[in-house]
Amino acid sequence: LKRRSSAHSVSPQHPLPLRPERARAAMAALPTFSMDEVAKHNTKEDCWIVLYGKAYDLTKFGKVHPGGAALIFDNAGKDATKVFDPIHPKDIMEKLLKPSLTMGNVDPASIKDEHIAKAPEKHAAPKKKKAASAAVEEDVEFKKPPLAAMLNTFDFESVAREVMEPQAWGYYSSGGDDEITLRDN
Repeated sequence: LKRRSSAHSVSPQHPLPLRPERARAAMAALPTFSMDEVAKHNTKEDCWIVLYGKAYDLTKFGKVHPGGAALIFDNAGKDATKVFDPIHPKDIMEKLLKPSLTMGNVDPASIKDEHIAKAPEKHAAPKKKKAASAAVEEDVEFKKPPLAAMLNTFDFESVAREVMEPQAWGYYSSGGDDEITLRDN
């Protein structure tokens, strides 16, 4: 009888996720950079971006980024977590990028205000025109309904359309967060 391999062995065709202790060891094996070192990689030809404390080399990816190259290259050499977070799932980098593009960890103590990418300014919810009478119109600010009043996905969608930034709404309403089309192309 052939003995089956243990559940934690990894075959090249079907790699398993690392166990927590191995994941911590792999993360510790990455070099640690100061934010000043990352900030040197701030061009289209050499573009590193920090997300959630890790530096990624997005030089090639920036050119094919579904949201446009400018979003990547405008934040080169910076911690772009605040710009990234409202639009993408936190684990998307590990799912889509080759591990070789993870350059290392960034020392959090070295991150200064000038290293942090500025999120686009939040715009107040657009005011809707409501007819007060046939002759006079007044602006009414959108007010979110109570959660208990939202009965289905259409209710959530109508609120999201009003309160999300246009770029984030475009991304989520297109189904872009599942990245299926990106992987299949």
